[in-house]
Amino acid sequence: MKKLLVILLCMVCALAAQASHIIGGQVYYKFVSRTGNSLTYTISLKLYRICTNGPRIAKMPDAVYLSAFDKSNYGKLADYKISRTSFEEKNLGQIDPCIMNPPTICYQIGTYTTTVTIPANNEGYTIAFQSCCRDPFMLNVVAEPIPDGSGDLGTGATYYIDIPGQNVNAQQNSSPMFNKEEATLVCADKKFTYDFSASDADGDSLAYEFCDAYKGGRLTGEDNVPPAASNPPYNFVVYKSPFDGQHPLGANVTINPKTGIISGIAPAAGKYVVTVCVKEYRKGVQISTLRKDFHINVTTCVKQVTAAMPDKYNDCSSLTITFTNNSTLGKPYYWEFGDGTSFSTNSTAPFTHTYAKQGLYTVKMWVDKNSNCGDSATALVYAYPVFKAAFTAAGLCSNKETKFNSGATRSDAGGIEYYKWDFNTGNAGDTSNAANPNWSYKTAGTYNVKLYMRNNKGCEQTITNAITIYDKPPFTATADTLLCIKDSLHMWANSPLPGKFNWTPDNYFILNPNTPDPIVFPPRKTTYKVTFVDNQGCINDKDILVDVRDTIHVKTIADSTVCTGDEVHLGTEADGLYTYRWTDLDQGTVISFNPDVYVIPPPPKRSYEVQVALGKCRSTDTVSLKVVDPPKPTAAPDTTVCFGVPLTLRATGGAYYRWSPTFYVDNASAPVTLARPPDTTLFTVTVTDTLGCPKPVTATALVKVVPKVNAFAGNDTIIMLNTPFQLNATGGVRYSWSPPDGLNNRNIYNPVTTYNHDITYTVTAYTQEGCPGTDNIFVRFIKGPDIYIPNAFSPNGDGLNDIFRPLPVGIVTMEFFRVFDRWGKLVYATTAYLKGWDGTVNGQNAAVGTYVWVVQGKDVNNNTVQRKGTVTLVR
Repeated sequence: MKKLLVILLCMVCALAAQASHIIGGQVYYKFVSRTGNSLTYTISLKLYRICTNGPRIAKMPDAVYLSAFDKSNYGKLADYKISRTSFEEKNLGQIDPCIMNPPTICYQIGTYTTTVTIPANNEGYTIAFQSCCRDPFMLNVVAEPIPDGSGDLGTGATYYIDIPGQNVNAQQNSSPMFNKEEATLVCADKKFTYDFSASDADGDSLAYEFCDAYKGGRLTGEDNVPPAASNPPYNFVVYKSPFDGQHPLGANVTINPKTGIISGIAPAAGKYVVTVCVKEYRKGVQISTLRKDFHINVTTCVKQVTAAMPDKYNDCSSLTITFTNNSTLGKPYYWEFGDGTSFSTNSTAPFTHTYAKQGLYTVKMWVDKNSNCGDSATALVYAYPVFKAAFTAAGLCSNKETKFNSGATRSDAGGIEYYKWDFNTGNAGDTSNAANPNWSYKTAGTYNVKLYMRNNKGCEQTITNAITIYDKPPFTATADTLLCIKDSLHMWANSPLPGKFNWTPDNYFILNPNTPDPIVFPPRKTTYKVTFVDNQGCINDKDILVDVRDTIHVKTIADSTVCTGDEVHLGTEADGLYTYRWTDLDQGTVISFNPDVYVIPPPPKRSYEVQVALGKCRSTDTVSLKVVDPPKPTAAPDTTVCFGVPLTLRATGGAYYRWSPTFYVDNASAPVTLARPPDTTLFTVTVTDTLGCPKPVTATALVKVVPKVNAFAGNDTIIMLNTPFQLNATGGVRYSWSPPDGLNNRNIYNPVTTYNHDITYTVTAYTQEGCPGTDNIFVRFIKGPDIYIPNAFSPNGDGLNDIFRPLPVGIVTMEFFRVFDRWGKLVYATTAYLKGWDGTVNGQNAAVGTYVWVVQGKDVNNNTVQRKGTVTLVR
């Protein structure tokens, strides 16, 4: 994506503060006549305003005041109130069709012209107009408070021109006029040019430059007419670094002093104040200056295709150049390398091209060359191998000179013509242009030193190396150490830097104290100091404690009883850092040289010795381990029980027992206990003994529980007398019925009864494991086929006689059952078997009283049976 800079010559952005509508202006004049000592001029003011309207954006003034001041003392000559003489509204005419989201550009030009007659004088006159408020969000100008006490920001503007006096003999003069009043689009961060030239009716020579903008005056007066300007001199606006009046768009944008062409690399997105001064010369003498103050706005636009690559390839590492392409993706790319060769590709990936001979080449790259919206870019290629910057640093002590040397740099094609060192202290002046400079760092630390180099072929390279500055030279030496009184110690010290070492006290049991590696043999605890001095005279030292021992001590664990097969940790406690040796005394073998060792001693007993050594000093300790087998527990039984049936669990093999889960057993700490598992459970017993092995051992018993048997004999039923009835039980694999009265077979699930008397049968259903479950069925025998109806019911919710229903005997189909109130209104109806009325109508309790019913069905012989009657509802 690229940004476009919208230069609206004199208009671009809305101002946020009150009356922030004017975004540029200029004052110019034309000589009319002279009569005696009186001079007549036509004076014009052009104001530029955005097209936007709003509550805080004032309209183009209907009239203005132009004020005339005598330049000899800045006294006011007159204020001229001028009505607006013309009004134009301009839009950007030609929009680049390759811009995908072109901005809408609109600005207004208000012109105010009057004729004035003024007396001739020596110094001339200043004609001025002031506006109170600029946009407070300009990137290059500091926003200052509006002079109204509101606290709003919006530095004002002053537009003026000087009419020359008699001292330059140019009273009969007309000011220059800018040639164009138009807007243009320029891509931000890209090269651009714009013709900002002017013409002079008198033929005077003109010179162009950027100049400082001026602050403004008071708030807008009444009736949309700004108040008259205050007396000169006027104050410049304050610019934000790195901008200033001569570089309002940054260091990369300039104006040609002869042609008025503005060109360079456009700045980043934002709003800017720019003032152009056109100096008018007659016979080599400057007689006047035409000023134009305007705002520039940078907006973000997207072009369909953009070509982009570095402006130059000049690291000169070889004749093979790696080209990079930062252009719009997904397009065809065509390269010409300036040596008569070309390359086409659809990729933006980096690639290489090798030049046959060294030289300066211009490479050109097209993106989508055959499209109307294609784009191109050029770059210079410096093919001059080999150029490789390098440097070294010597002397790294703070407050002493560090010598930098660039002699390792290689430049085959030409001599080095420029050096720029940056020593990275963060302070001003920490640079150098010498080939081999010296620099003194005041504080220790790591500094990223940067060197930029350029040779006379245009090759450039920048390298950065980190150097560490010290206040004490680095070195390492023997650590604090132990020494047996019978031994001597070879000390040592070492530094990556050249220098000298010295050990003190140099007369106390030490040999070669002025070397890096002396030998010491003190009879008691002694601290030696080693001092290192590097070649710059920087000093560092270190104290080394030599702790002399005449005896040393070590202790391991106490004798104990352990379990067969267990790993035992043999730890030690010693009074120093010694060497260790573990020995299996029963085998006579060394098993470890570590301070701690892990062993699995075999039964029945094992002994181990640990020895520590400090030179010729020795000390030992031993440990004996008795090895005992752990308990061998059992748990029983693994069995299957019926649901709800308790069983006895038994454990053996130890002195102490613990069953889990504890909530299913009567006594969790007894070897024999009663268990009541609700479902299949794995019981674990933890067993310990009193023989010396402390390790608890477990055993398990799996008790499978057959789920509760859900025996079902069937629903209670009514049977017609002298009619066989077949029972049907479920829930088991084997069945037994009792009593056997009237049954054709009591040991099947579906026997037939012909008992003809009311009776309750009980069925026992058994699982495959023999677990039983029981259920009952009541069988009532009534004469039939017929339909029996009660003559009263009491739906009071007590569970007794709450439902009024027909009792069908020998009836196979219920065709209808209906209940009516005493007025003949249907209150209940059903065709369902054994369904009845609950004494409610539409969810409300029916009234106590008498109701009429009718019921009809088909009997076992397919005959229709109908009954009618009344029933009494009581509560």
